[in-house]
Amino acid sequence: MPSRRDMIKFGALAVVATSGLAGCGTNGMNSAGTATLTGRTGDSTGARTDMRIDQAWKFLKQGFPGAQEPELNDASWTTVELPHTYNGLDAQTGAPYYRGPAWYRKNLELPQAAREAGKQVFLYFEGAGITTEVYCNGHQAGGHIGLFAGFCVDITTFINRTGKNLIAVRVDNAYNNHIAPLNGDFNLDGGLYRHVRLLVLDALCISPMDDGGLGVYIKQVNITPEKAELEITTLLSNASSKEKTAGIGYSISDHTGEVILTASAAQPVPSGKTVRCVQNITLPHPHLWNGREDPYLYQATVEIFDGNKRTDGITQPLGLRFFHIDPDKGFFLNGKSYPLRGVCTHQDRPNKGRAVSDADYRQDLDLIYEIGATCVRMAHYQHAQASYDAADKLGLVVWAEDGLVNGVAHNSEFDNNQLQQVRELIKQNFNHPSIFFWSMFNELGNNGQENLGYDLVKQINAEAKKLDPTRPTTAADDQSQYNHIGYITDIIAFNRYPGWYGGKMTDFPTILDDIRKVVETKAPGRCIGMSEYGAGASIFQHESHVTQPNPGAYWHPEEYQALLHEHAWAAIKDRPWLWGTFLWVMFDFASSSRHEGDHPGKNDKGLVTRDRKTRKDAFYFYKAQWTKEPFVYITDRRFNCRPDKHAIVKVYANCRSVELSLNGRSLGTREGVNGVFVWPETVLKEGQNHIRAIGHHSGGHVEDACMVVYDPRTVHHATYR
Repeated sequence: MPSRRDMIKFGALAVVATSGLAGCGTNGMNSAGTATLTGRTGDSTGARTDMRIDQAWKFLKQGFPGAQEPELNDASWTTVELPHTYNGLDAQTGAPYYRGPAWYRKNLELPQAAREAGKQVFLYFEGAGITTEVYCNGHQAGGHIGLFAGFCVDITTFINRTGKNLIAVRVDNAYNNHIAPLNGDFNLDGGLYRHVRLLVLDALCISPMDDGGLGVYIKQVNITPEKAELEITTLLSNASSKEKTAGIGYSISDHTGEVILTASAAQPVPSGKTVRCVQNITLPHPHLWNGREDPYLYQATVEIFDGNKRTDGITQPLGLRFFHIDPDKGFFLNGKSYPLRGVCTHQDRPNKGRAVSDADYRQDLDLIYEIGATCVRMAHYQHAQASYDAADKLGLVVWAEDGLVNGVAHNSEFDNNQLQQVRELIKQNFNHPSIFFWSMFNELGNNGQENLGYDLVKQINAEAKKLDPTRPTTAADDQSQYNHIGYITDIIAFNRYPGWYGGKMTDFPTILDDIRKVVETKAPGRCIGMSEYGAGASIFQHESHVTQPNPGAYWHPEEYQALLHEHAWAAIKDRPWLWGTFLWVMFDFASSSRHEGDHPGKNDKGLVTRDRKTRKDAFYFYKAQWTKEPFVYITDRRFNCRPDKHAIVKVYANCRSVELSLNGRSLGTREGVNGVFVWPETVLKEGQNHIRAIGHHSGGHVEDACMVVYDPRTVHHATYR
């Protein structure tokens, strides 16, 4: 890396300010036509106010005519704090859950910054649904159709600058055949289940009204180790009564916060209009965002000035990277092979449903990082910004997904809403360096209709490519590789469950090779991934001699899940042509239609329990494959009251060898296969048995220990909790 002095020098020569769409002009240009480094300065008055208003909402779980009126007495309503859903409890029981309307009301007094004349006031909802109507002081100010995207409502014309304001929000999560997902193997919770924010903006500002997007979009046009060519698009809005000329300041800071490059431009913005300004910037010798090894983040800031007054500003993470996918060798990051091996995840918690906290989001990503995953599929909808933020910082490659799941409705409203959802997904998440793929659907046609939604998928795929040509589109297809819908997106991945939903766990190699053979025949050079595979598991159910269970029954022994993943990984690791593999699923989650395993209303295919308290055995199997920090783990530790004295002791470790002892007596040292170490003929004594494993590695050793009980009187039966 060059010195800061060189960076500034090269930056000044490299930042080329060109005319953009809407005639974005340059400001502060030298005679060579390059932007000078004398960035605009000004006072901080007029900058945006962005604050959460999550506290003290009144809630009523029913429809209520006139609930938007300020005069309504809501003293008897429940007081709640956001995020909030009214399905956190009923949707996890396995019974039908409430799908209908509810109301939220809040008295809001504006902060001082919003009381100035000319200020614009907006409400930004990070997630609400499924349909939302927003009222301010009795007037309908806006709304939204869709469950997973953020949206912004302008309440400027209805707000009282001083005194109290009544914000009322009607949400309804009833089935609606105009909105995807129509159904799915997860619950469609209603409510204000993500944060609500108050935005106060100057009349001259970055528009917040672009499908919920930030209004600043940083396209990575061409990234190499030598230079990073960026195209920054800014949407400028002027709510004043006369035309203004916006001064635009651009700056890039390194990870310490030191500004290393600046540029500036000027853009006329007519009264009452929103225009687009495009600025091209080149950063020499960039420090690349390099996945888990080095998720280096710059910060890119765009500031707006009206004369010398700073009126707005937005800072975004900037992770510079380039990538490609080879149909034979898989995924490459920054020119080097970077196998994508990871998990799928939902956003869901016990008793909270989808109304989870920022700390919950970060815990989920930390657990995914702990297992050693290089990638994560955030299924089956747009996730909260906190999740993508965490992935940016941790260096996890993200598959971001649209909400088109299982089925389509044949009406224009549904099609239009799907186009809207794709626009929202991409615009709201455009700047996240962790996102590499836009997914267009999951399992369309699993009701037996091949190529269901073919024309719609072509439309939304074209929309995605128009909005973002820099990232490939993909999909999770559970249909035959002979179908047509799987060939619309740039790349494809398949959901396959041998050994769970039919077939045997030993079928993985044959299934993968058959898929590739057919796809190569139909579309030579097409890149193939695996978007789902796995099996259910209860930490309360165990067996010594593992047999394939019925997936719809109440017996899901933990040992079977682990063994299936051992077989799956053996097939996956030997097929580098898989561009990415995503096991289903990282965490157990609520699904009201399921009545299986140890609890109704739960999909138990997670490697971690729904409360995040227990890592199942299969978690440690993958940790042994994907991590380098030495560890050793004794499996079957929850099978601690056994009816058979003859035991197979299995250990997962990423060490070169493991020594096992039982009740203080060594049973010998083993070398593992794929991180699996087995002592097949271990005899337990009646009562307590203490097992100790010592993993040896080049730097020393690591240990694990547990206790199991052998009791010949134990009656083994399915546990249903």
